[in-house]
Amino acid sequence: MTDHIGAFAEAMCSDGIAPPLRMFADGTLRRFPTNGRPNDDSGWYVLFDGDVPAGAYGDWRSGMDRTWRANTSRELTAGEKNEFRRRMDEVRRKREAERTKAAKESAQKAALMWSAAQPAKADHAYLVHKKIGAHGLRQIGGELIMPLRDYSGGIRSLQFISPNGAKRFLSGGTVKGGYYSISGKDPVCIVEGFATGASIHEATGQAVAVAFNAGNLDSVATALREKFPGKQLIVCADDDCSTEGNPGMRNATIAARASDALLAIPDFGSARPEGATDFNDLANHLDGRAVKVCIERAQCVDAERASNAGVEIVRADSVRLEPIRWLWRGWLACGKLHLLGGQAGTGKTTLALAIAAKITNAAQFPDGSRAPMGTTLMWSGEDDFGDSLLPRFMANGGNRQRLYFIKGIKDGEKARPFDPATDFLALAARASQIPDLKLLIVDPIVSAVNGDSHKNAEVRRSLQPLADFAAQAGVAVLGITHFTKGTSGRDPIERITGSLAFGAIPRVVMATAKPQEDGGAWRMVRAKSNIGPDGGGFEYSLSQTIIDADRDISGQAIRWGEPLDGTARELLAEVESPESESDAPARDEAQRWLESLLADGPVAAAEIERLAKVSDRSMRTVKRAKAKLGAISAKCAFGWTWELPKRAKECPQECQSESVALLASFN
Repeated sequence: MTDHIGAFAEAMCSDGIAPPLRMFADGTLRRFPTNGRPNDDSGWYVLFDGDVPAGAYGDWRSGMDRTWRANTSRELTAGEKNEFRRRMDEVRRKREAERTKAAKESAQKAALMWSAAQPAKADHAYLVHKKIGAHGLRQIGGELIMPLRDYSGGIRSLQFISPNGAKRFLSGGTVKGGYYSISGKDPVCIVEGFATGASIHEATGQAVAVAFNAGNLDSVATALREKFPGKQLIVCADDDCSTEGNPGMRNATIAARASDALLAIPDFGSARPEGATDFNDLANHLDGRAVKVCIERAQCVDAERASNAGVEIVRADSVRLEPIRWLWRGWLACGKLHLLGGQAGTGKTTLALAIAAKITNAAQFPDGSRAPMGTTLMWSGEDDFGDSLLPRFMANGGNRQRLYFIKGIKDGEKARPFDPATDFLALAARASQIPDLKLLIVDPIVSAVNGDSHKNAEVRRSLQPLADFAAQAGVAVLGITHFTKGTSGRDPIERITGSLAFGAIPRVVMATAKPQEDGGAWRMVRAKSNIGPDGGGFEYSLSQTIIDADRDISGQAIRWGEPLDGTARELLAEVESPESESDAPARDEAQRWLESLLADGPVAAAEIERLAKVSDRSMRTVKRAKAKLGAISAKCAFGWTWELPKRAKECPQECQSESVALLASFN
């Protein structure tokens, strides 16, 4: 049981939740702090013990909600699946009951505190510092209080603001979807914090909805759009340019796009004060007129949506039939979004760069087809250009003049990192200037998601700009992602970390795996295709290649191996499933059989497969035997062969030269 608790705690950590020091697998819903304060209890978990331990965890403050099941290394029985669903339904009922109870108690407490509070004093230190009025706030002791209201006007919680600007929420209250309103004229401005909203209202006279934090902008904006379908909304962003990922801009962009609202951004000019991010900072740096100008300049996030006010339809007989434009037939298509996922350490980024290298040189792909000559553009949020990505690209024979890296975003004198979640509109214009662009690599693709990567709607909404970019630019977009730990044996699409939308939106999904046993070949397979055949793949291996001996620079290279037939699930299971003791005798017998077969020299791989079938031997077992023998695969004019390693050493020099030349042309 302790091992399952550890695995459960590890899953919580992977989602950014620090688990409590002591955990119990007794089916009880337990609360714990997630913000470091002992009196906070927004975190929750419940864990069941049994044949298949399972549970759930989350954070009521952020709205996170996850389920978890122990890895059994086998397919669950129908009874076990039903039991898992029953337990999760029980968790859901417990969680909702507990959450409803806590929210009700907090709302009652908030209403009482609000009614007992006095109007805020104009000389409160926070208001004086921000140079704003109170606009309906109240005060208890030295703290300002602001109610979070629902859409019927009821108070659901409170935010407290201390004289030094520190903010906290009433424990147990529901923040998501709650807002504070300042009455005014249309259009309605939706903002993160009170000071920002007060400055905008004072400069424009417009109505304001305060969402309290960036993560709540989307919920407030979409709810106001539903409540006021014909009203103009403006989401007013905080420009957190010095913060990684710029959460203010990212979340404001999401909210504006989701609610069909305009987006307003504070413009500080060339002399931006250090630490200035929002419209309150802008009002204090310049004046209210500068705030008003920025609000008046608010623009639609989606340029296409702005230029198409109506619904356009087209009759099918006026549509021209067009074939798929393949970059690599069956694997990469122009104008489509693709995904490459797999276990950590399987060389996914190197695989993507190896494919890019083929395109930059019009070299042969692993199936023998030739790549069209073209350029590749790459964004990476994990690896350095100079010491990691470029050496790998060069180790795979890439042409440096046809590879570009996305470095960042420059706006006048300001520069910030490129954010794939918000900057694809800007990228589209720049990409059109890159000659003969064929491929865009996004590593990792989860960085393009605004919001919760485990929620289907948020992932779909976030990946759509990538799909649109691919279609508009006519390039193949390849995103890279990971498999969830402990999912071996399951369908590859279900193993992709995050929402199932990661596997649904791309037109082609590829997956990688490395063998559990030494000597086995690694595999890249086609897990899904909406535009071609599923299944099949290629073996490959990784090696280090010297790029610059004088400076001790080397790069990881891909060496492609034999083509594979079969479903993606079967092909991955063959290398990921460790050999059991009961399999060893069959493998030993196959090893003796294969050694005898290869004793006189190389044998065609197709002939070995035929003989194995005739002798009722599993090819999975034969390939395990091959790995144990250390037998190698070689490409010749007639296809793939297997041979013993000593044969390669004894082969005459002219044969070795011919073999190396053939392999070089293939790779």
